Amino acid sequence: MNTTETGEQDPKAVAHQQDVAGLLPVLAQLDSTASELEQKSAAGKQVTAADVSAYEHQAAHARHLVHVAGVTGQEVADAEKEHRGDGSTGFAARGLEHATHTRSYTPTPADSGSKDRDRNDEEIDL
Repeated sequence: MNTTETGEQDPKAVAHQQDVAGLLPVLAQLDSTASELEQKSAAGKQVTAADVSAYEHQAAHARHLVHVAGVTGQEVADAEKEHRGDGSTGFAARGLEHATHTRSYTPTPADSGSKDRDRNDEEIDL
């Protein structure tokens, strides 16, 4: 940590550390949203346009905050470790990865009741 000649912490360094720590909740939410999308996709569950939009907006927000704060991946990892202890889960690094390399998800087409239409058509054909 940077200190002044009087032994006090450099106010700019403290502000920067606070900026990095402030990113952690944003990165955690982005990591959570991305995990939900990946799980839905893998399980063949419906991915809605709202799911994709939320992910994209969270990624853009995180990317903006990372850029404005001028943080590095190592600073994010160190902040997570400091706030989570030695057993860190890696959420901040994964969230940062999603912010800097946003994935492309496609909403699953909604089931428009085609089975009901097929049944109705069959009944008419009889």
